[in-house]
Amino acid sequence: MKKNRCLQRGVSAETVAGRNTVNSQNSSAGTGLIADTHGNVLSLSMAIDALVRKNVREMVHLGDFFDSVYLKNINEIRLMLQKHRVRVVKGNNDFQVEKMLDRGYNRRLCDWEEACRLFLKKTPIYYTDGNVCFSHSMPYNSIRSFYDPIDTGTTEQAAAIFENSPNHIFFCGHSHDPILFRCKRGKVTREKIDSGRRIGISSHERYIFIVGSAERGECGLYNKAQSFYERITFNL
Repeated sequence: MKKNRCLQRGVSAETVAGRNTVNSQNSSAGTGLIADTHGNVLSLSMAIDALVRKNVREMVHLGDFFDSVYLKNINEIRLMLQKHRVRVVKGNNDFQVEKMLDRGYNRRLCDWEEACRLFLKKTPIYYTDGNVCFSHSMPYNSIRSFYDPIDTGTTEQAAAIFENSPNHIFFCGHSHDPILFRCKRGKVTREKIDSGRRIGISSHERYIFIVGSAERGECGLYNKAQSFYERITFNL
């Protein structure tokens, strides 16, 4: 019997067996998710605060923490990310800032500019943790991967990711509205995610969660232990 496309590249049923029920209580040990702060110190700070209130175990920024047009705050943002031990992946704006710093503005970089440049050099395009992948957009190791959007209003790009990538769950930024792509029984659907809604994660499905822009008051929470994702909003 041929395996379902949505299952054959995901986790085994044993991995999350018995964990499809969402607990309504606020639980710890989750992963806080932030995306697309675009050099905005206030939105980054408020997203971090919102996730700290959720008692998260760790935080991940899904790229575009810097902005290639607005460079004034890049060192403050770098220090904030490091202070809170936020893990980062590289977005298209971060890549552009990296190239600007590489060129050095036709002068020698000052200490904090060099620190930002090295910070970006060490930032991956994506990373995986077990069967979970974190990326700015496409989960591939190429420059185009953080420029091309997954959400084009259709399921075409998401279906290609499910077909070609082995992970069970993907967390992404780039597109600024929170959207869920779900692969179930070979069919890919595109769904809006309501604020405060907890989405139970099943071993029989695969998922792409687009977290949404923190500049619009969006962030997210992934609870691996209880197998759910929650959209979190905050007022700027």
